[in-house]
Amino acid sequence: MMRNKSIFGLRFDVNEEFSPTPEELRVFLESPKKEGRRELHGLDLARYNELLDDLLAFKLYQRQNAGPQNLRERMFFEVLSHSCFSNTALKLAVEHYKYHVHALTTLNFRKPTAFIKTAKEEMGRLNPKRRADAAKLARLQNMVDERERTLEALMRRRTTLVDELYYLARYIRDNLAEIAKLCEASISVLRDPKTEGQEERRLIDDIKTYFKEQLKNALHQGVITKLDLETAKKDVAALSREVSALLREDSYAVTKLYEAIRDHTKKSALEIDALLVKIDGKKNKNFEDFGRLFALVEPILVSLISDYQFELDVKPAHTETTYEHLLLEKRKENLNHIFEVLQKERRLRSPRRKVAERRKFKDPNFKGPERRTGKDKRTGKNIRAQ
Repeated sequence: MMRNKSIFGLRFDVNEEFSPTPEELRVFLESPKKEGRRELHGLDLARYNELLDDLLAFKLYQRQNAGPQNLRERMFFEVLSHSCFSNTALKLAVEHYKYHVHALTTLNFRKPTAFIKTAKEEMGRLNPKRRADAAKLARLQNMVDERERTLEALMRRRTTLVDELYYLARYIRDNLAEIAKLCEASISVLRDPKTEGQEERRLIDDIKTYFKEQLKNALHQGVITKLDLETAKKDVAALSREVSALLREDSYAVTKLYEAIRDHTKKSALEIDALLVKIDGKKNKNFEDFGRLFALVEPILVSLISDYQFELDVKPAHTETTYEHLLLEKRKENLNHIFEVLQKERRLRSPRRKVAERRKFKDPNFKGPERRTGKDKRTGKNIRAQ
């Protein structure tokens, strides 16, 4: 199943010159979160990295067609991939956010500010008419000028960091909201009786056709007994019941997984949004407010990629018949159908012509032009929003 590339796609507001190099990012992730502690920054991404590795291994296994397919793995990773929750763009965005928020919260304004204050106090006690004091004044002034340039550079860096963190947080929030929408649309598709009903009938018809062919081949080879017919009839009935039950179970399991991803990403998006609202309200306020609020986004992102609970309860395929291979085959075909439909239905919308008021004439037998012209055009409240 192809991933929706519009989710966690390219960022157009990224500051390329300010972004860390892969080596800088690696060094940061391998550094301690707190001085004197063993816990590293990269530990926050350990579980998510493992998930991405497992997804990559699954896709490679699929391409190689290496042996029997694990249905639970397929259902799990197809949903994770389609929902776009598992992708390297989200991982990189979280890594960059952690990198920049660390840089912001460790900017040291106090040291140069304190030096400037102390130096100016001392300069105020010196007499510029005295040769010794004049030389000391010149040295102190040079040092003050240097610290002021340092402060200006720190302020520019702070501004760039604040902008980058704001855009990153907004980028992640918006894309999490899109994931939640995609999951909601997928849930609607899965709950649509047509999605399951038509395919279920087709698969049951396939089973019936399979047994008809079996009986036809047996007839060509010899006599078919009444017992053979009765056994085939019972097997068809049993397999039909079992297929129907399994299809419902699989659809329910996939739906629950989409619901879990939707709820998890929606929760994180709302939490980030609440902090962005506060950040927007802190414009032109002091630096400490910005640093504190941006720092509060980081644990939300860490929870997003490490505290998820995505359960998938897949029922084993048991049959009263000797045709377990046939049951498994139809189950796989149903999963193929489900994921093909979900890929096509990225966005659910009502057909434009479904609403009767949109048509010029409600008579289904009308053969004239569809578009309104002249006096027939809508006016006032009836005009279509552009």
